[in-house]
Amino acid sequence: MRIGVRAAARASGLLCLLWAGTARAQGTTVLAPEASDAKAREVIEQSIQALGGAAYLGVRDISSVSRIGQFGHSGAVTGYEVLYDFKILPDKDRLEISKKRNIINVWNGDDAWTLDRGGVSDGPVGAVERNQEALHKSVNHLFRFRLRDPEVVLRYAGLDMVDLKQVDWVEASDAQRYTLRIAIDHATHLPVRAVCTWRDPKTREQTEEIEYFSDYHSIQGVMTPLQDFRERNGLQTYQLFTLEVKYNTGLSPDLFTRQSLEEKWAHTGKGKKGTEEKP
Repeated sequence: MRIGVRAAARASGLLCLLWAGTARAQGTTVLAPEASDAKAREVIEQSIQALGGAAYLGVRDISSVSRIGQFGHSGAVTGYEVLYDFKILPDKDRLEISKKRNIINVWNGDDAWTLDRGGVSDGPVGAVERNQEALHKSVNHLFRFRLRDPEVVLRYAGLDMVDLKQVDWVEASDAQRYTLRIAIDHATHLPVRAVCTWRDPKTREQTEEIEYFSDYHSIQGVMTPLQDFRERNGLQTYQLFTLEVKYNTGLSPDLFTRQSLEEKWAHTGKGKKGTEEKP
């Protein structure tokens, strides 16, 4: 379990350990709106430079291979899968699951499709909405695409201690009622945590998702966290270990279409069974 620490010197010399997985443990700094916005942008700009500056902002597509943990309703790990992930920023994503890569999910803006053992179909109900939700929760999407969005309000939330590190908290909120709080290491200027909260417009229930970033490596000049863990409402939901990542390989937009899945099914699906050559 990950914990945050606030300095609490005692006569015994012990530290008072606080669970830092909640936004309530964060420090707060009260500044005038203009000063708060300016300070937040200053901290974010330092972070962008630490992440690679022009190389980081110049990322157009990403290809990665990862090992992803699967979790049950109790939050316990139920298994691991190999995940091949291809992205063209900002909103094209293709996930190929398992070593056989025979289950594929594709998102392309307002469209989504799935290839599985039954063939190609439209994505399940809510697939497009979940993809848009992921963009609202993404630190990289904020840093690369949304800093000039007039609907995004930035605020500096002060210094705090997280995982024995001093961090600056910055906050971004938008018209869709998403609030993204980011803990940025005060020494390295790299993001170490993101806390996103939003409220379902129908049920009015609030959700809190926490994402932890660690094990940064420089890849093609871009500082990349190779470990990514997430919790939702106190339960761990996502555990990702990146094994390989490449930037700007020139992915074709054709890879993110229904036709690409139909062609894949034509070559590897039921229509080919019984006609394949024996090894």
